[in-house]
Parts: sequence; C-alpha cells; structure tokens
Amino acid sequence: MIDVGRQKQIHINWRFFSLKIINKDRKVPEDYQILQDIGLKALRVAAAVRRGHGNSGVEKIYTAMGAIYHHDEGDIDDADSLADILKACGLPTDLAAAAEDETFDDDIQADMDLAIAKAGTDVGVPQIVLDGGRGPGFFGPVMSPAPTGEDAVKFWDAVIAAGGVPGFFELKRTREVEPIFGQRPAT
Repeated sequence: MIDVGRQKQIHINWRFFSLKIINKDRKVPEDYQILQDIGLKALRVAAAVRRGHGNSGVEKIYTAMGAIYHHDEGDIDDADSLADILKACGLPTDLAAAAEDETFDDDIQADMDLAIAKAGTDVGVPQIVLDGGRGPGFFGPVMSPAPTGEDAVKFWDAVIAAGGVPGFFELKRTREVEPIFGQRPAT
C-alpha cells in the first residue's frame, strides 16, 4: 500500500483493527489468542503514537512493527522490544507503556466501528476503505509475495475497479504457500 500510495499520490489514513476485540465472543485456539493479545498491545502503542505524532507516526510504527514481526520474525510483545521499535522510528520510547493501557482500546474500537460499517463483521485484516472513508470497504488484499512497482499499481487499479462494482463482496482462494516476504521495507 505504501508503494502504491507513493506512485499514485494516494494519502493513506492508517486506522486500527484488533482481531482480539472482534473475536472476543468467538472461540479461538489458545495460540491464536496469544497472537491476538500481542496484536492488541501493539495497536495500543500505535494509538498512542497517533495521538502525539499523527498519521505519519502510525505509518512509521506500523511499517517497523510489520517488518520486525513478519520479515525478521522478531518480537513485538514486550515493553523493551516496543521501546526499541519506537526508538528506531524516532519516536519517544515511553510510548511503549501504552501496551498495557486499556484506555487506548476506545481509539481502536472507534476505528473498528468505521471499518465494520464499511466491510461488515466477518472480516479480518488488512482492510481497505476507499475514497477517504466515503467509499466501499473490504477485507484484503492478502498477497504473498506482495507485488511492487508497476505490478503493485496494476493490482491496485484492479482492486479499485472490483471494489467499485455494486454487489462485489468476495474474491478468495485457498492459500497454497506460506507467506513470502521480500526485502525488508524501509522505515
């Protein structure tokens, strides 16, 4: 999304969506519950970043957390690792304390309410809501590996075309490979 945003001059307004919160009344495996707990704590830190450093701060922390967790298979589940990520992003390390501050859940829930209004409750992450929040919303895309450069723009244009068709709600197939992460994104 960042690659496409730069190429097409799209302003990305980063929002929060917690799988722990949306699944609170669902039975999920214990190992998945642990991952959801980690995700909620990371989102609380991102919410604290947004309060003090705006959307650009959220982009930095999301990118760094994603690269460390998904690409490097590193930790984002404790105060020290979160403080290290904040420091690497040029953000105050004391924001790591937000991981345990449930008051940030209100910020996360407000963002989720907007996404649910556009994409429904039977969704996960990532989600996209088009046209500054005024357009349609949907879950995905989930791609592995993610396209880059011109291919990313072509795919984005196809997503926009599909998402703009009234009645479009799903396009999916079984995942045949584990996630493939390319080069570590720049932070």
